[in-house]
Amino acid sequence: MTTRAVLVQTDLDLEASGEFYSLTTAARLAGIHPERLRYYCRIGLLSGFPDPEESGPRFTDHSVYEIRRIEFLRREHGVNLSGIRIILDLMRRNEILTETLRFHRGF
Repeated sequence: MTTRAVLVQTDLDLEASGEFYSLTTAARLAGIHPERLRYYCRIGLLSGFPDPEESGPRFTDHSVYEIRRIEFLRREHGVNLSGIRIILDLMRRNEILTETLRFHRGF
């Protein structure tokens, strides 16, 4: 059995990441079918940024990272979508607490 680690990214300024991807491109970069990405958006597991020039949402590098994180939990660990929602919420809260602690410690 192979064990993989889930990487945690912090200090992300989503607007500063510069590049935005269409739903199709984000799905391709994450290695999933666009319909699965649409489903994740529809159920609120993931959200894109509205694009005034196009009909669909835009996604950032961080979004692609989140999609990969979701797929890792789903494929490698068999976690259902309700469990993924809870895990992602806890991971995001942990990231916020870690950043808050670093700020107060002066790192």
